[in-house]
Amino acid sequence: MPQPMSFFSKVQQQGRELTGRAFNRHLRLGVTGLSGSGKTAFITSLVQQLTQGDNAANLPFFSVVREQRYLGGRLAEQRLAVPRFPLEQNLQCLAQQPPVWPPSTRLWCQLNLQLRYKASAGLRAQLQTHSELALQIVDYPGEWLLDLPMLDISYANWCEFSWQLFAKDHRQAKAEAFKQQLAAVNLHDDSELALQQLTDAYKQLLSQFHQTAGAYLNQPGRLLVPGELAGAPMLQLFPLLPEQAAQDTALSRKLAQHYQSYCQHVIKPFYQQHFAALDRQVILVDCLSALNAGYAAMTELQQALRLILQSFHYGPSGLLNRLFKPRIDKVLFAASKADHVTPEQHKALTLLLQQLLQQPLKHSQYQAATTEAMAIAAIRASSSGFVQVEGLPQPCLSGTDVEGKAMTYFPGEVPATLPDASLFSRHQFSFANFRPLPWQEHQPLPHVRMDHVLQFLLGDKLR
Repeated sequence: MPQPMSFFSKVQQQGRELTGRAFNRHLRLGVTGLSGSGKTAFITSLVQQLTQGDNAANLPFFSVVREQRYLGGRLAEQRLAVPRFPLEQNLQCLAQQPPVWPPSTRLWCQLNLQLRYKASAGLRAQLQTHSELALQIVDYPGEWLLDLPMLDISYANWCEFSWQLFAKDHRQAKAEAFKQQLAAVNLHDDSELALQQLTDAYKQLLSQFHQTAGAYLNQPGRLLVPGELAGAPMLQLFPLLPEQAAQDTALSRKLAQHYQSYCQHVIKPFYQQHFAALDRQVILVDCLSALNAGYAAMTELQQALRLILQSFHYGPSGLLNRLFKPRIDKVLFAASKADHVTPEQHKALTLLLQQLLQQPLKHSQYQAATTEAMAIAAIRASSSGFVQVEGLPQPCLSGTDVEGKAMTYFPGEVPATLPDASLFSRHQFSFANFRPLPWQEHQPLPHVRMDHVLQFLLGDKLR
């Protein structure tokens, strides 16, 4: 576990960040989303574009590059106690023959960049040869993100919520064995052995859910990815049946105590350290995998996103807010893996994302944050083109699937609105998963709309 900063070091760091915020020279970017939505690939591409891919041919919509004012980005030093995002290892995965996707995040980590540019106008353009922006990027396991809604409910309410979730069609059969085990438990036995046996059984159930397409809400996330908390007593945590949780027994009291401890000593510090100070936010959503998984998956994805976004603060960043109470002033909602459909389907994919996020988008706009939704591929995994079918051009994708099979096919249309259950009963979506395209080191990573992403997130800061 990282050692805490000394008081003097913490004061120094906060002083640097406050100075940066005051002069708009410091930006903390959170990359969030559910596990499998492409956070690791997104951050790897974002950093690579800023440090090696910064040419107008690669990033035509990124104004600071197009106007030849971008002088380059470099990795900056960070505290030795802060886990570092494994950029070099990720790029090594992509440079392999054949290329492979970098592994998902298992612990939280951070990467600091220093971006140098020429100001476009004003006194800075006349008096300074260059300006700088310090960019902090935070990555973390998607499983941990799903713990945030637990802060707002009691242990008994969490039990009720969990078992309502487990009653859904794509979960019910898997949860039955654990339900029967709980029904037979002695509620007056709160011994270490009893707690651990039931926790192990629940962890096994969560692991099964984690492998189930469309099962997004799996709490507590630290049971799946414990990090430095492996073996901690507060991770002896599982939802009793609602009627059991309502009773005042030794087991329900012990679990309620563990639940409170988990909220206070794990979720809340994690939220305060990593999320409360965010300036801008990217939320990645894998709509295509949810479509593949069916109606229950789409509804659970929408529910998960709604719960997560209740935990964030959106609003304008004036000077006082920047200094003392940072709030997210820009939010990008990105439908990832846009290269898994043909280009003319990207608009429908964006519209589908907007449908999924209808309530969260309204919430963030109400708080006056600037929001945008777009379909992107942080690292391209296919090429698009046309084939002749009965004398007519048919759009298609070419690539290599994750098992190594070369494919050229039309993946199908993306619904522009949320499909109802009847559509899923008549039609099975089947969007393939591809390997990354071959890539040579020191070349820009191939992408779809990362220049639009950079312009939205950083364009106003690099004027």
